[in-house]
Amino acid sequence: MSNTTGQIFMDYAEGLDEKWRKLRKRGFPLAAEHIPPIGQAASWYEEVIQNVPRSGQLVARQIARLVGEGCEVTIPWRSLADAVGTRNRAGHLVSYTERGVEVLRESGWLSVKTVGQKRGAKTTFSLDVGSRSGWIYWTADDEDDGHE
Repeated sequence: MSNTTGQIFMDYAEGLDEKWRKLRKRGFPLAAEHIPPIGQAASWYEEVIQNVPRSGQLVARQIARLVGEGCEVTIPWRSLADAVGTRNRAGHLVSYTERGVEVLRESGWLSVKTVGQKRGAKTTFSLDVGSRSGWIYWTADDEDDGHE
């Protein structure tokens, strides 16, 4: 029985050594919040940061990172606030995130749908094209002009 326990400990120690080696090489722990957005969410994020204030930019980065290749994500408010990681002047994490989401909604970059109440609530954030986006000015009529 001690051989099994010893083997488990050795496997665990080898895994720890590998993690510490990567940490020493990189110099700092890598949190998921620092990974940039990918896919269509990255394009959305690049448009957003040119048109909204800082609170909206920080929230947009984390929503875009969580969305990935899709266009919507369901996440609790508290988890989104933890990912954003910035507090307002009063030291509140969630209210800073709520303000950032409000800015994104007002400018047309984000849709928010909440189902349920309190602890059982599910909040879905969907990426939208904002009112100042270059994408919004293209219409089907623009394409038909050269074909008549």
